[in-house]
Amino acid sequence: SVIRVALEALASGSPCLISLVPDPATDPRSGITLIPMTCHSGGTVEIYVEPQLPAPVLALFGDSPVTHALAAMATGAGYRVRVAEAAEVAQAAEEADAAEPMPVGEAELYALVATLGVWDEEAVERALRAGARYVGLVASPRRAAEVRRLLLESGWEEAALVSLVSPAGLDIGAREPAEIAISILAELILVRRRNADEREEVAPVGEGDAVGEGDATGEEGVAVDPVCGMKVETESARHTLDHEGVTLFFCCSGCREKYARHLALAVDA
Repeated sequence: SVIRVALEALASGSPCLISLVPDPATDPRSGITLIPMTCHSGGTVEIYVEPQLPAPVLALFGDSPVTHALAAMATGAGYRVRVAEAAEVAQAAEEADAAEPMPVGEAELYALVATLGVWDEEAVERALRAGARYVGLVASPRRAAEVRRLLLESGWEEAALVSLVSPAGLDIGAREPAEIAISILAELILVRRRNADEREEVAPVGEGDAVGEGDATGEEGVAVDPVCGMKVETESARHTLDHEGVTLFFCCSGCREKYARHLALAVDA
């Protein structure tokens, strides 16, 4: 159960507090993931789970005062900064299966294109191909419209360009390179936090699960222990019981034996 909650916390990016208690129904606290404690020793165990996620990556395309200022600020804000040189972008334009701006694994990728009219389309395309959640383009409205038109003509769908933003940065009246970098970093933070807020909220494990004969949870490969209500991975379950053509899954041998005794008493009755 702890592993399950930890994986859900990694997926949502949000910390949570787990409380394993003998009877979750008697715990009035809210905002806590309640899980039935099936250990016969009794007692309560509370575990705080805080996901440690890879730092987001910011790919900077172009050698300009704005990218220099943004690189310093973004590093201080916790981003891993990767600067793509013009020659690298040019090579990517010539190779259909070119590598991504940087190997990011599961880290979130954001990009800023400030190539000042040189390799704009190629840089934007490479960032989009790498799956960047945000591709800011430093360009005039006319130039940005031309870049978008060329991408559409080359086969990109309009929906695929949703992460392309131009002019890059929030409208704070910025003029100097450092001010423009601040506006772009602020927009990056806004986009990143908005993406986090829009992630699907994970329901607490054990909350709202009916304890009874059914073993369906709505989750593929997961069943509910009919004795204690704990969720059980069906593929790795060690304690099972076949009853009237249905396989029941249990968290431990104690729950399995308790249910088997229940069935025996029902037959005798």
